[in-house]
Amino acid sequence: MRKMLCASMAASALMLGPAIAADLSVAPIYKAAPAPVPTWTGSYVGIAGGGTWGSAVVHNNTTGVDQTPRFDLSGAIVGVTTGLQVQNGNIVIGYEGDTSITSKKGSVFEFPPNAGFSNEVRERWLSTFRGRVGVTQNNWLFYATAGGALANVEHTITSPAGAAIAEKNWHWGWTAGAGVEVKISPDWSAKMEYLYVGLQDKSYFNPVPVAGFPSNQQVRFDDHIVRVGVNYKLPWNVLDSFFKR
Repeated sequence: MRKMLCASMAASALMLGPAIAADLSVAPIYKAAPAPVPTWTGSYVGIAGGGTWGSAVVHNNTTGVDQTPRFDLSGAIVGVTTGLQVQNGNIVIGYEGDTSITSKKGSVFEFPPNAGFSNEVRERWLSTFRGRVGVTQNNWLFYATAGGALANVEHTITSPAGAAIAEKNWHWGWTAGAGVEVKISPDWSAKMEYLYVGLQDKSYFNPVPVAGFPSNQQVRFDDHIVRVGVNYKLPWNVLDSFFKR
């Protein structure tokens, strides 16, 4: 009897074994999703500041000769930036604009017969609106940029007696430069760039507001700018969604 019971139990085990094994499922293996690749596509805002320098000359439109020697101007610049760009492969194309306040200025005494008069040229505001084309390498973006510029300039003449006249004008111009930008997080980036700004000649004191002062002057000057800044990519993914279609 015992032999029959053991044989029956062994047969039952052999029959149930495959069924039990079939019910045992293998635990699924979960793989971590790959981290999203940072993209330069999107719109952004930022701040930037640095130094600006250049040279100027005051020309007399009446006599047709320079009224001052060429003189240096320098100062600081700080402002806000906005832009948008799209990335295709490792090529990035976009637009950037900025508006900055500057302290760039310089002064010089005039040639005879106005040797006692001093001229000061001060750039008060500068805006640029530029296209950007760049190439990415890992988290770095190397770009060239060019476009238009607009500067607000104040020209002051001081007489030997200390009296002064001043006039402000807007100068249109063009700008070109290059820079490098690096992503420090998916939304933040830091940059350093150089811009050259060439501005149109503009006439001042025509007519002169006070008799005895030099009149009908033309100011010619340019800008060199080196600045650093940070940009924040806005959380509007319209461009990202569009270019992923």
